[in-house]
Amino acid sequence: MGESTELKTIRILVVDDHPLIRRGMKGQFSLEPGFTVVGEANDGAQAIKLAAQLQPDIILMDIDLPIIDGITATQQIKTDQTATRILALSAFDDDTQVVGMLAAGADGYCLKSIKWEQLVAVIQLVLQGGAYLDPAIAQKVARLLKPTFVSQDTRGTDVSQRPILSTREREILKFIAQGYSNQEIADKLFLSLGTIKSYVRMLLNKLSVDDRVQAAAIAVREGLI
Repeated sequence: MGESTELKTIRILVVDDHPLIRRGMKGQFSLEPGFTVVGEANDGAQAIKLAAQLQPDIILMDIDLPIIDGITATQQIKTDQTATRILALSAFDDDTQVVGMLAAGADGYCLKSIKWEQLVAVIQLVLQGGAYLDPAIAQKVARLLKPTFVSQDTRGTDVSQRPILSTREREILKFIAQGYSNQEIADKLFLSLGTIKSYVRMLLNKLSVDDRVQAAAIAVREGLI
């Protein structure tokens, strides 16, 4: 007998807090050969639960979600299910959200203005092990990840130099990259808000940056978290 030529159906979990968007996605995928929506989640907590139950091939993840945001949900799912691919699908290109999703392990970032045919192609690319950034996002990331740390070697040649961070500083930087506020970090680490503010000031100074978004971008680029 010859080998079966039947193609594997791509199983999708759609995560969005707008019912019309979820319904529209499900309807569109029902018309697309080889794709099926196996579940819908309207918040991050439900996304984590359904991801574990359904084991989808790919998750289309909104970011501004109730209960648990998309960045936190992405990090949790990626920790528990390394094989599941996650594609951020957001209406915004906010710096903090972009860096937060990439730091959390998202395999791509699309804006909701993307054309349907391109979204289908991006999903296939991501499932084949590739990564995708919307062109507008790619430009933003390129700007955010511009080399910052430069020193001179003995011959006067510029070389990259990573800052040395303590374990606690790395821990706080990771939370910053995930979009947590100072108060949220303080609550998680059982430290005072003043202590966290001091750590953040030291981090910004150590990383030679002006704000938290730049610090998060450097953390991703330099592998500091």
